[in-house]
Amino acid sequence: MSRSHPNCLIIPGNGSGGDIRGSNYYGWAERQLKDAGYEVRMPEGGMPDPLYAREKKWVPFMRDDMRGGEDSVVIGHSSGAAAAMRFAEQYKVAGLVLVAAYDDDLGDELERNSGYFNRPWNWDQIKQNAGFIVQFAGTQDSLVPIEVQRKVAKALDAEYHEQPDGDHFFSPPFPQLIDAINENVSKLCK
Repeated sequence: MSRSHPNCLIIPGNGSGGDIRGSNYYGWAERQLKDAGYEVRMPEGGMPDPLYAREKKWVPFMRDDMRGGEDSVVIGHSSGAAAAMRFAEQYKVAGLVLVAAYDDDLGDELERNSGYFNRPWNWDQIKQNAGFIVQFAGTQDSLVPIEVQRKVAKALDAEYHEQPDGDHFFSPPFPQLIDAINENVSKLCK
């Protein structure tokens, strides 16, 4: 890694058109990470194809427009976690932080048509390409069953943090996210 801190990409869930700073924990995390010395890259103006979150649009956008790569910690939430995992199948990243991650379409037509779930996951390639993998899950997630989140964590041998009574991480603060990034980055930079 070329710097003391990698850059951080915040990849939101679907429906994230426009400025995402007011959505979920994204703006709060951006401020906290910048205060900790990270360069934070957000999808200015929102992600392309925000409702459908299609892989064929999101992964190239993460690479080309957000300039994600081996000096990036990719923080993916919900559909953004699926995008982050598919990104890490193809490209090396400093770290992967997954929030409310899932590996199937959950019976949802929008998810089914996104492209992320139309083939098996290459878990070994994701693990090989990521300097570290951290995952956060809420036991009371209203959108992603906890069993699905646990399955992803097991497949990735992720550093797994399960929030008792946690939902889909809609609201800040989320200090565990910042702590996990700082701890893992400090290990990488030694």
